[in-house]
Amino acid sequence: MLSAKENALKLFHHEIPDYIPKYGEGIINNVPVGGFYERPAGGKGGLDWFGVEWVFEEGDPAPMPSQNYILEDICEWEDVIRFPDLDAFDWEAAAKTDRIPEFDRENHLLSQIIHQGCLERLNSTMGMEEGLCALITDPDECKDFFEAVADHKCRLLDKLHEYYKPDIVCYHDDWGSQKSLLIPPETWRELLLPATQRIAQHAKKLGIFFELHSDGMIKDIVPEIVEEIQPDAIQLMRINNIPELKKITGRKVVYDVFVDIQSIDAQENAGTLTEEILRDQINREFTEQAFGGAYLPNLYMIHLKWRNVVFDEFEKMRMKIYQG
Repeated sequence: MLSAKENALKLFHHEIPDYIPKYGEGIINNVPVGGFYERPAGGKGGLDWFGVEWVFEEGDPAPMPSQNYILEDICEWEDVIRFPDLDAFDWEAAAKTDRIPEFDRENHLLSQIIHQGCLERLNSTMGMEEGLCALITDPDECKDFFEAVADHKCRLLDKLHEYYKPDIVCYHDDWGSQKSLLIPPETWRELLLPATQRIAQHAKKLGIFFELHSDGMIKDIVPEIVEEIQPDAIQLMRINNIPELKKITGRKVVYDVFVDIQSIDAQENAGTLTEEILRDQINREFTEQAFGGAYLPNLYMIHLKWRNVVFDEFEKMRMKIYQG
């Protein structure tokens, strides 16, 4: 049988793996980031290296930007935003903080998360409402800002390639709401697509698999993402119809899909969730989405009360689903 790392590589080379890979076995996420500061260190509150303040409440899945925004007018971004000097940063110390020197490369792929993509960086510096309005009122300034962010991300990738040596980068930029894209597709094409293409191409030039993360409903642009950005993987929510998207994209991209925690939480809050119902739901999710390959289930964010049930159901079927 293939090792967990070999099996994961088979997936990222767009072949059907021998069994369904999983995080923590063949692929290890470096998160929360502790060594460098696209968000504050350790996944908690504080300042990032742009000077943006973040707050964290115990029980929250991640810190969020405070409302002490550093930019009021997108037309002033060149005077206000100070990009970090990555050459002056102590990358050896950062790698040690993130335990990179002792990472087991023989048995695992290192997946390095990069938070704060172009739209996220705009929203964290101005606030989401003002940031989204700026896309309408000052599209040229926004596009220039996104290109500057892309320049920064490419420099960051160079440093990570030198000091962290990731096999995969998971680039975060949330483009969706619960029901639809946050912005019209044509705005995404004009303002965000070019910068994101450049970041993805730079990662690939360095020999790094590029994974794009976006929360929300982004199904309307997934085929374009696959064709135009050409990511190796897309990390997205279950609210997108994964089986239907796979009919369009085939095995061109790996679908890294979060378990449908929204459905689980809703049933839990309504008092209707039982172990039997949960096992049936999880089994259907895995079976439907794994069909044809190109699938990596994401078991993070599961409520502690139900985690063992979800993991147990996954283990029951992951070794046999591609065996005939």
